Amino acid sequence: MAAYQLNDLVSTFMATRTGEGIASGLQYSLRLQELILGIFAVSIGTVILPDLTGLANNKKWEEFNDMLIQSLKIMTLISIPVTAYSLVTGRELISLLYRGKAFDDTSVALTLGVFNFHICGLEFIALNRIISPAFYAQKNTKPPALAGIISFISNILLVLILVHPMGGNGIALALSIASFINTVFLFIFMRKMEAMNVKKVVISTILYALKMIVYSVIAALPCYFLRPILLNTFAGHGKLIGYGLPVAILAVVFAVVGILELIITRDDMVKAIIGKFRK
Repeated sequence: MAAYQLNDLVSTFMATRTGEGIASGLQYSLRLQELILGIFAVSIGTVILPDLTGLANNKKWEEFNDMLIQSLKIMTLISIPVTAYSLVTGRELISLLYRGKAFDDTSVALTLGVFNFHICGLEFIALNRIISPAFYAQKNTKPPALAGIISFISNILLVLILVHPMGGNGIALALSIASFINTVFLFIFMRKMEAMNVKKVVISTILYALKMIVYSVIAALPCYFLRPILLNTFAGHGKLIGYGLPVAILAVVFAVVGILELIITRDDMVKAIIGKFRK
């Protein structure tokens, strides 16, 4: 799991040699992304590890696969909508959290550009936090470590390729692609695991991800058109009201539309995710 932190280190090192303010923009963007990961991904990953371990020890492989699929779907149900919402309200989120005398419009724009590419990798980073415990539960730590090494090497190569044409945005994009590569290799290595129904796990995850992308786009559309109206309404009332209220109102709108979509389609992950968070 240290691969993500190592990739972060490489990104920061390259950013300091790319241009003024890029390293800071990367760090501000990463902290915002990690806040989101800490609330959801780390929590759910921590909860499922002992459950998966117990099922593996008792050789209950069907239940093991079902729990893994359910956890991947729950993570997808969270991370893809959060990504869509962040892409719509990224400027306001960054302004609300960081804007000040030294953090001006230029700083917001620089951080926003990087954040848009960082947040696109949220789904893969989150999935990695779920897939890795499936290996740990079977006392097999080598595949995740190897996948992390491949991700680390890929990130270095991608940074070298993308940093010149894209600057800081290229460094952020490299990290997201490296996280995707990590996910792909975790799925590949899963094929060698005992009694793992890899085909079912992969297909279920991909189909549910596509479903969540469609739902998220639908939920984001009213937010996209409502956003400029809210910003104009609350402009000039200070940072907390000027940015905070639009962020909060848009979050409510996005959540209401998204929940209605899940209820109308009777999505079976709603009950599951409530149970996980209670636990």
